[in-house]
Amino acid sequence: MEPPLLQQLDAVWLLPRNPRTPGWARAFFRAQARCWGVAPQIAEAAELALSELVTNAVRHARAPRGREIGVKALWDGACLRVEVADAGPWTDLEPRGHRPDCEGGRGLAVIAAVAARWGVEPRAHGISKTVWADFPVPGSGA
Repeated sequence: MEPPLLQQLDAVWLLPRNPRTPGWARAFFRAQARCWGVAPQIAEAAELALSELVTNAVRHARAPRGREIGVKALWDGACLRVEVADAGPWTDLEPRGHRPDCEGGRGLAVIAAVAARWGVEPRAHGISKTVWADFPVPGSGA
């Protein structure tokens, strides 16, 4: 007998590019994860990664005024995924070294440390990218 298919749930938010956006994204995500019943340790790790991804989009995505940041959370009971899409140019993102005396430069290293998998893809219409991170439930095989 095959296991039942899990329904995938998703939540999407379009947020402006401004300094308060990471906090809004965390609050919206936190409420959604609680609603879905995501285990606290998974939700907390995903929230940290989401915060770093949104912060990167606010700080580094050079996009025309008025372009929003797309934030998405997907949950199927076995894996939680967070995604951030921005209108910045497609680039191969890699965690970079940072100097101990610098404030920034650690975001992707943090994501790599807390997520099981992460990556970046060009969006279908070509002028932007989506960066994502996965957080599987331990023992789920996801």
